[in-house]
Amino acid sequence: MSIRTLRTFLAVARHGTFAAAAREIGLTQAAVSLQMRSLEDEMKTALFDRSRRSVVLNTAGRGLVARAQEIVALYEGLPTAGDGQPGGKLSVGAIPPTFAQLLPDALLRLKQSYPRIDVRVVNGVSSELTSKVEHGELDAALVTEPPTKLGANLAWRPILREPLVLFTPARMKVASLRELLAEHPFIRVNRLSWTGRQVDAILKTHGIRVNDAMELDSLETIREMVARGLGVSILPLAESRWSDDPRVQAWRLVQPTLYRTVGLVERKAESRSQLIAALRACLLDRSSRERKGARPRARALSMT
Repeated sequence: MSIRTLRTFLAVARHGTFAAAAREIGLTQAAVSLQMRSLEDEMKTALFDRSRRSVVLNTAGRGLVARAQEIVALYEGLPTAGDGQPGGKLSVGAIPPTFAQLLPDALLRLKQSYPRIDVRVVNGVSSELTSKVEHGELDAALVTEPPTKLGANLAWRPILREPLVLFTPARMKVASLRELLAEHPFIRVNRLSWTGRQVDAILKTHGIRVNDAMELDSLETIREMVARGLGVSILPLAESRWSDDPRVQAWRLVQPTLYRTVGLVERKAESRSQLIAALRACLLDRSSRERKGARPRARALSMT
């Protein structure tokens, strides 16, 4: 039984409907219903009378309200005892490259500013992490810019832009993007991922055909495949990392210059908004310092 689920239960008890509770805490109505079913399963008893149009607490539900209020109050009160600093648990998700490159320094700064917080971090693909934020399993997540409009209860704010770069084996001669992609095996980012969908859309927009060879989830694995001479690929990569592997060469795609944007997704009505805003500030600062310190050595290659 989580504190988040108890908060949701108390919101339902206050408002009398799952929809009104969902608006207050920034979840979907389906997510609220799922949490309440999970709570009932865990307690092995029904908490609501669902025979009416509104949600009515039954005897067991009414008995849980006072206990839930006490537990939530204790949880929220303990971390801020003494100096009044925000505290408690903060659950954050991140896509793998950002997880390794951007998040550690940002979390270190956040912990220095708010020593009472306890951060839990998971990685995953953008769609999965965004769903977990929407359903209240995560407080926020670093994800690629969504390809479609997010739910009304979610907000996404940009943190950094990563140029899309053509990667080839180090000694490969490159004259034309179109000729190269038609002649050499192309290693794709999984088209079920948001990054893969972006790359696929760009290729179709410019009428560029590729010689498909592989379709993989991991950007690092794709880059390793390229380094071993198994093909070429288009990947998003921070400028500071363009030349960190002598086995590959990077070509920045221009005319137009293409980027992948990564940002922080969160629920609009989030009780930990102060901590999430602080995390966002730390991420923006880390991203800015990385851009200033980058000394990229990548030649330009036209998309036309």
